[in-house]
Amino acid sequence: MAKVVIASKLLALISNTISNDQGASFRQALETIIPKMDDAYRGHDDPFRSHLGASLIGKKCKRELAYGFKWTKIPSFESRILRLFNRGHLEEARFIAMLIAAGIDVWYETEDGGQFRVIDIEGHFGSALDGIVRGVPDMPLVPMYAEFKTHNDKSFKSLVNNGVEKGKNQHFVQTQMCMYSYKLEYALYMAVNKNDDTLYAEIIKYDPKIAEWYLKSAREIIYNDTLPERISESPGWYECKFCDFRVNCHSLVIPEINCRTCSHSKPLDTGGASWKCKLFKEPIDKTRQMKGCLSHLINPALLSGTIAVSGSIPNNTVTIEYKGKQVEYGYDLIPLMELINET
Repeated sequence: MAKVVIASKLLALISNTISNDQGASFRQALETIIPKMDDAYRGHDDPFRSHLGASLIGKKCKRELAYGFKWTKIPSFESRILRLFNRGHLEEARFIAMLIAAGIDVWYETEDGGQFRVIDIEGHFGSALDGIVRGVPDMPLVPMYAEFKTHNDKSFKSLVNNGVEKGKNQHFVQTQMCMYSYKLEYALYMAVNKNDDTLYAEIIKYDPKIAEWYLKSAREIIYNDTLPERISESPGWYECKFCDFRVNCHSLVIPEINCRTCSHSKPLDTGGASWKCKLFKEPIDKTRQMKGCLSHLINPALLSGTIAVSGSIPNNTVTIEYKGKQVEYGYDLIPLMELINET
């Protein structure tokens, strides 16, 4: 594990800048930056990502990531969580404004006003970057990828005591993937404690072995029809209890009906995050993927606890075994629903 390097000079510079003019330059920068935080103001929210996110690949359970990439369940969040998401988008503007006020060079949008993005594995893997900075006083000549995060009090204390790699490894992996994509040797990780607005800043060095390992992991999740192993066989395991896919993983339930949950769909390695229907031998864009079709055939790997026994191409059906009983299903899900109700 690498030594934790705190960007102490940067933290002091930000503190002094805001204190010296009582926050005037910080607020003026905010006036410009906040309207550019599109994610904080968007109306309709697409329920599914086209790609597997670099911000997620560091999660411990790869099965959870596979369920998400295969659009197994439409995510739904309570009001408090949605407000937390929104706060994270707005806090991004505050970090950028602090850095600009302190005289740091910050690039947070492309020439056409969009976000810098990570695009890899033929478009199936990616992320948006919070920014790229230069002039951080701890390493003034070195350009760095910048990542901004909010933490509750418990998480923030762990971060301060352990550093990003140990205290918030998922974030650490995200920085590695983004440094890999932009060929940057360092990242600036900044965090704020939502309880009292205390700041944290750490400089993270690129480790190619970590980036390559997680890129390989992402490729396996994307191109495999089957699912990775569970992190635990117990639905009561603390990490499983808070997983969005807990029911899908530990119980037999019918997944969402769309092309990603269909046995006939296939991600292509030709670029552009392309998918193909193996049945009709034609490309399927995201709009069509979300709708599915009348030839939908649930991928048996998404039916927890079942074993695929056989498949019939002419009938467009699959036979599965569950707890000693065999059932054949196709687009007609009644046999499958009856099996679920019986067990």
